[in-house]
Amino acid sequence: MLTIKTKPETPEVGQCEKHGDYEFRYIEFNNKYFVTGCCPLCAKEKKQEEELAAKELKAATAIENERKRRESARVNAGISKRNLYKTFDDYICTNEGQTKAKSDCMRYVESFPTDKSLIMVGGVGTGKTLLASAMLDALVDDHRCGIIKTIDLIRQLKSTWAKDSEESEGDVIKFYVGVDLLIIDEVGAQFGSDTEKMFIFDIIDGRYEDMKPTILISNLDITGVKEVVGERCIDRLREGGGSMIAFDWESSRA
Repeated sequence: MLTIKTKPETPEVGQCEKHGDYEFRYIEFNNKYFVTGCCPLCAKEKKQEEELAAKELKAATAIENERKRRESARVNAGISKRNLYKTFDDYICTNEGQTKAKSDCMRYVESFPTDKSLIMVGGVGTGKTLLASAMLDALVDDHRCGIIKTIDLIRQLKSTWAKDSEESEGDVIKFYVGVDLLIIDEVGAQFGSDTEKMFIFDIIDGRYEDMKPTILISNLDITGVKEVVGERCIDRLREGGGSMIAFDWESSRA
């Protein structure tokens, strides 16, 4: 942009290859004139293009931020990378038992929030964790949910015994008691000591008292689950309409 001291009586004329002739503009400031010698239509089009680009960038940023938020919510809930964003559509049914299990889990989601707990038992590779992850995917955007393996839960609680631990045993129990839905996976993979049974009971009992649902997943049958977590835990999970799904078919893994 040029500056001149005197404004000409007749504006200079420029030529734009796209829009043809145009008059220069003169803007007075501090006893001087700033000369705008660019095509006003080109300038307008450029501004519109910049505004559109900014709008598109804002929309793209919003989409990316939402994607990151959704992914973060699922990762923080404990969903594994393998099951990230798994939905009920990913659970392929090839027998009547699978169809019923899927239907039961979908109804559970539809009835949420609920105080009714659920026990999922059956062999390896029958789809228990996949269905549980699909349940979480459907709920985690609107509720505080989490899934954790039993052995990881026990390790987290035992880690509070260290002198330099920033959390107490009570802090960890309080957190897991407080979430809207807690899924404890791989029940039976722990050692089954009295201390571990006490940990699990404290969490399940706390959630029972707060009328919060808990889902237990195990490769054991119900008798085996009772042995590793204790009869009292099962009683609390079954009380008030808590149900059990038996995954009694062969593994679908190759």
